[in-house]
Amino acid sequence: MAASLHSTVRRSVATLTTTALKAPARQTIAATSALQRGALSATSRGLSSISQSRRSLAPTCALKSHSAVTFHRQIRWNSDESSSDEHVPVFRKWGFEDINASLPSSTPSPSHTPVILIDVREPAELTGTGIIPSAINIPLASQPDAMYLTADEFETRFGFPKPSADADQQIVFYCKAGVRAKAAAQLAVQAGYNPEQLGVYDGSWLDWEKKGGKTERWEGGDA
Repeated sequence: MAASLHSTVRRSVATLTTTALKAPARQTIAATSALQRGALSATSRGLSSISQSRRSLAPTCALKSHSAVTFHRQIRWNSDESSSDEHVPVFRKWGFEDINASLPSSTPSPSHTPVILIDVREPAELTGTGIIPSAINIPLASQPDAMYLTADEFETRFGFPKPSADADQQIVFYCKAGVRAKAAAQLAVQAGYNPEQLGVYDGSWLDWEKKGGKTERWEGGDA
């Protein structure tokens, strides 16, 4: 009886021990399986997200590429546009002989065409060099709005009549070397003068002096 009870207890203990040992193993295996399934699921989701990201980025990249090409073309188009001389006025170029022939003469010929010479240098410059005979002084740097003034305002400021934009006579600008003369002619066009009425003495005072042109003393003062 005692031996039989002892044997039953041992079997029960062995059974419980085996069951206890197997249970954690099954739980561990189940947990491991769950983790593996989760990892696989996360990996699948990650791959899916990457795929979706690539699909979503594709149109953006295409848009950026298209925008870059469009911008590049726009820049080139603007560059070509700005280099065009279509809207830049072309002024008649006057040389020494042209200016000399236009000066007033005591015995003018019937073919003589009156020309208004405008010296656009500053008065202080004229004091040191003189001026081409018959020329009037409208300094560009200190009086850039001169050609925009009304006739009355102009005469009040300068003391002589404003050259008319409707006159048939030619208006020729000159300065020291020709740069300011061109700028003055462009301002005159903006003020309403006809480009065909305007001319520029490219060599200006340096060319005139070098070739021995007649000069007059400047009496206008430094102001």
